[in-house]
Amino acid sequence: MTVDLISLIGFTENDTRQLRELKASITGDQAAIMDNFYGRILSFPFFQDMIGKSCARNNIDAAQLVAHINGIQFKHWQRFFDGTPDAEFRELSQKIGLAHEKCLLTNDLYVASSAILLENFLTRIATQHLGEGEQATRLSAAMNSVVRMFFLDLCYAISAYDSAASRTQIREISEPLLNTFEDDILKAMGSAAEELNETVKTVASLNDDNLQRCRETVSSINVLTQKLTELGEITRQIESFVSVITEVSRKTKLLALNAAIEAARSGEYGRGFNVVANEVKALAAEAENATHKVKNQSKDIQAALLGAIQQMDGSQKLVQAIDQGIASESQAIHHQHSAANNISTNLAAVSASARSLRERLNALDAA
Repeated sequence: MTVDLISLIGFTENDTRQLRELKASITGDQAAIMDNFYGRILSFPFFQDMIGKSCARNNIDAAQLVAHINGIQFKHWQRFFDGTPDAEFRELSQKIGLAHEKCLLTNDLYVASSAILLENFLTRIATQHLGEGEQATRLSAAMNSVVRMFFLDLCYAISAYDSAASRTQIREISEPLLNTFEDDILKAMGSAAEELNETVKTVASLNDDNLQRCRETVSSINVLTQKLTELGEITRQIESFVSVITEVSRKTKLLALNAAIEAARSGEYGRGFNVVANEVKALAAEAENATHKVKNQSKDIQAALLGAIQQMDGSQKLVQAIDQGIASESQAIHHQHSAANNISTNLAAVSASARSLRERLNALDAA
């Protein structure tokens, strides 16, 4: 709900008539009024610096800036002393206010400097009605005293009001943001970070278990490969032993042949010995055939063992590669674990900062 400022101030048609009666006198002397105004404010370094910065920002000199401000101000006074507070008057007043804000002029200084202009107006009004004399001088002095005290009081009040309004505005903007940040964002991020941390821990544990199983598998493959190598060595020893038996069988057959020849020479007396020689020859042949089979089977076993060892070697390399991959993954997971811990630490720091900001806002309210 808004309040009509014109009605609140009590502006009437009589005010319009009074202002129009003053228009010629005031606007005719507006250059002198502005000279008096600048003479006062430029005695303060703050206003000198403000005008210097405005000149630099707009790339003009001080004379050009003053001429520009005077042109706007004189146009505004024409509307002012027309006594018509319409939309056009309000718009021009607001533009002047915005121009002062761009110069970083605070409200209290804006009001205080406006008192200088009002003093000039009242002095000329008193002179217009009473003429040049002691009564006009005394009335001007009295009115200007009231103006100065009134505007000083207003400046102090406005300064306090602006500070309080700024704190209120900051509170109204910051409070919902802080509440949302603390209640929703921080809690959600904290929960997510905790879940991430637990997930990383679980994955790390599973990865460590897989790494241990891979290493146990490599160890088992090494043991099995060693056993197969030992078995291959045993088959080679059997093959060597079979070679000895084969040689013995060959010599036995040769002896049996010689024995049969000698039995044949002995005629009737050697017939029984010939039977024994044939049996020995048959036994030697059977032994030779058996050793030949054993030798072939030994070679087959050796070939199978060699293939198994090669296969085991391939499996070992594969498992070792998996082991290295899991080890690298485990390292990455531990890095992720550290990162998750850092996130939790940072969230705690952010939460502390949010609490500190809230305390500072409360301290502003208390001030």
